Amino acid sequence: MNVSVQTFIKTTLTATALSFAVANSASANSWVGSDNVVGPGETITNIGDISILTGWVDSRLSNDAVGVFGAWISFQVSGTATTTVTARAQDATGNAPAFTLYRTDVSWVPFGRDTTYKGNPVVPGQTESSNYNSDVTSGSIFNMSQVAQAGQSGIVWASNNTPGGPGIVETLGYANSGDSYASNKFGQAVNHGANDVSIDNLYENGITGSVGQGFASLTLNNLAAGWYTIFYGGAGFSLAGSPIDVTVSAVPVPGAVWLFGSAMFGLAAGARKKRQAA
Repeated sequence: MNVSVQTFIKTTLTATALSFAVANSASANSWVGSDNVVGPGETITNIGDISILTGWVDSRLSNDAVGVFGAWISFQVSGTATTTVTARAQDATGNAPAFTLYRTDVSWVPFGRDTTYKGNPVVPGQTESSNYNSDVTSGSIFNMSQVAQAGQSGIVWASNNTPGGPGIVETLGYANSGDSYASNKFGQAVNHGANDVSIDNLYENGITGSVGQGFASLTLNNLAAGWYTIFYGGAGFSLAGSPIDVTVSAVPVPGAVWLFGSAMFGLAAGARKKRQAA
């Protein structure tokens, strides 16, 4: 191979690899008030709030979740990619993280953190009673199911009944590093570990994951581009509590760099043949 061609290919591949690395590094930041978009090869992080310690399960509410004691965050996947979501306690011994991942049509969380009632966030446009009075049939933001599928009891209030509008389209899965419970108040089992509860393969091609002391994780194979919402908090009610950080990482398209390099090699080889023919 011509030395100049070799140099060209090496330079191109190096530049491409560096661009992936820079993109990955630059996107690793707290997305509160900033970038919440993750693309192939990128990682974004949401730094835990000291006030968000529990909420994903509460034994005082018959093992339901307390929507205003957990946290809701939204992110966008810019292109289909195998994506891993991890919730990790800053103090591994101080909290048992758990989270539920939902597909939504738009960037959506059920309330703004800057809108409060008696010190707790509320749903904009709704009354105090609809936010804080428990409805065992459909649930409310105060007393909700952390494992329900969109439209089921316990999450009806957050389900999307208008195509293209706000709300949960599908519940994809949940990861719980805390205890399991035979039933919450809505008659649904709350299981330990990583759980795939998706109803089809419209948004992903299988869900796996793992949990351990101080962390819970889900990996979604070929997660489709679009918007997603996470509800997270602690699942160990007896623990003192620790802030929980959430990261979302998307795996680069396999072999993309090498396919690009092959294309560059083809162009270089073609150019060399033209020069030789001349």
